[in-house]
Amino acid sequence: MEQPLLSTSGGLGFDLPVSNNGYRWWYVDGFSECGSHGVTLIFFIGTVFSPFYAAARKKGDTDPREFVCVNAVFYEPKQKHWAMTERRARDLQTSTSMLKIGPSSMSFDGERLTVDLNERSAPLRRAIKGKVIVDMPAVTDRCYTLHSAGQHRWWPIAPTARVKVSLDAPSVQWEGAGYVDTNGGTVALEDTFTDWHWSRADMGPENCRIVYEAHARDGETCLMTLFGGPKTGMASEHSPPRRDLSAGPIWRVSRPARSHQGFNVEKTLEDTPFYTRSHLHDASGNSVMHESLDLDRFAAPWVQRLLPFRMRKIFYGLANAGDSRVTVPLSKSLK
Repeated sequence: MEQPLLSTSGGLGFDLPVSNNGYRWWYVDGFSECGSHGVTLIFFIGTVFSPFYAAARKKGDTDPREFVCVNAVFYEPKQKHWAMTERRARDLQTSTSMLKIGPSSMSFDGERLTVDLNERSAPLRRAIKGKVIVDMPAVTDRCYTLHSAGQHRWWPIAPTARVKVSLDAPSVQWEGAGYVDTNGGTVALEDTFTDWHWSRADMGPENCRIVYEAHARDGETCLMTLFGGPKTGMASEHSPPRRDLSAGPIWRVSRPARSHQGFNVEKTLEDTPFYTRSHLHDASGNSVMHESLDLDRFAAPWVQRLLPFRMRKIFYGLANAGDSRVTVPLSKSLK
């Protein structure tokens, strides 16, 4: 179901308010032309995978601005550079054209999204510093609801884009095809859904195919397949049949997928207790990003106890410590 855009200013909605207990994120991904390098960037207001935000919501209405986060991951042939740091409202700045969380920011000039990163990896606190520039001269003009109650919305801003990665630390440079979207909600994901699955297939410089499948606790299913790009618009297609991937290799999270001819798993990029991210190829050789999220797993107490070891959390104003900041290192995995 189509919805009003998650923006009212002609920008990307950085300045829109986020309701108590809600969330908003902006997502960028891309692969190099050779397919050996990849990137995923997520800027959160109301970190949906934060155990600290989840615990605070259980106590009552909670301001999502007190749980803001940058998740930056760069995939290289032999290693992964991972950062995920959660901060508080004092580290958040927004305007119609800019979103700044701590020392990192996103800015949009109407045709180009520039991401300036100055993060530290977890758990070893190595620098991840540099720029990611996303050229997207056109954006789509339709937003979609993922449940009939209207509490979760998705805007595929730039289904096709060009990404240029220029990191100083570590030294990483490449260019390739990319993608940009944003999601927003007024309640926690796990309150509405049991699981959801998303994929986007790069179908050339002008088009991509996106499949979204989300199963709600009330029995409702959201299943949509869109094809097209920002210049021509995204048209609905009949969704392909299920051709599930094998479960995640370590944590065994299910990876439902939809395709007429199936996929080959090029690489499992993230394999966590509740989430997988995978680089696939379809039968025609097109590059595909795939994600599966098990929200029953995420909400399980044993997973919530593990999550603080998978990110950095910055605390302020400890007793007798003035305005000092303490970082808690966590580890390596998470949409």
